[in-house]
Amino acid sequence: MQLMAICGSARKQGNTATMLEQVIAGAASAGAATELVNLFDLDYKGCIACYACKLKDGKSYGRCAVNDGLKPLLKRIEESDVIVLGSPVYCGNLSGQMRAFTDRLLFQYLIHGAPSLSPRPKDFKTALIATMNVNAEIYARRGIMDALETFALMMARTLGSCELLALTDTVQFDDYAKYVYLLPDQEEKATRNPKIAREDLQRAFDLGVRLVKP
Repeated sequence: MQLMAICGSARKQGNTATMLEQVIAGAASAGAATELVNLFDLDYKGCIACYACKLKDGKSYGRCAVNDGLKPLLKRIEESDVIVLGSPVYCGNLSGQMRAFTDRLLFQYLIHGAPSLSPRPKDFKTALIATMNVNAEIYARRGIMDALETFALMMARTLGSCELLALTDTVQFDDYAKYVYLLPDQEEKATRNPKIAREDLQRAFDLGVRLVKP
C-alpha cells in the first residue's frame, strides 16, 4: 500500500505540514509506504483548458498533456493507492497552489456526463486536510465548510472516495506581538502550547491508519 501526501502550504513546518506528517506516521505504523511532496517545491501552472485529455483517441486521453514540473508527480500519484491533500484555507478556500494542482489532477479524469466512465487507472482512497485560523462557528457560518465539503465531494466522484478533516482555530504566528492581529482570541493563541492539540494530531494519525487498511 502506497500513500502519497501532498502539501499546499509554503510553511514546511506549519500546521498543514504537521497534520500531514501525522497522517504519514499513522500510515507507516500500519505498514504502508509513504511519500510527502510540497507543491511549493515544484514549477507548474494550473489547467490551461487545452482539452488534450478529452480528445478521442488522442495520445494524452485521460492524462494531463502539459509537460512541466507537475507531470512526474501526476505519474507517481497513479502508482499510489491513497492520496492525502493538505492545504491552509486562504480567503475561504484552498491555497492557490493546491487549487492549481487539483485542477490538473481532477480534470484529466473527469468525463462530462458519465463519471462512471472515468479513465482513472483505479479507485483511490483520498482525504483532504484543511487548516484555518477561524473557529468552528465561523467555519460553518461563513460557508467555508460548504466549500470544502463540495470540493471533497468532487474528489470522491472523480477519484473514488474522499474524507474531509478540518482543523479550525489554529495558531498562526510564533509571536503575535509582532503582527497586526485584532481578534479577541489573540492572548489565548499567543500562549497556546502545544500549537496543535494532542487530540487533533491523533485524528490525523488515525486517518492515516484508516486510509491504508483494506
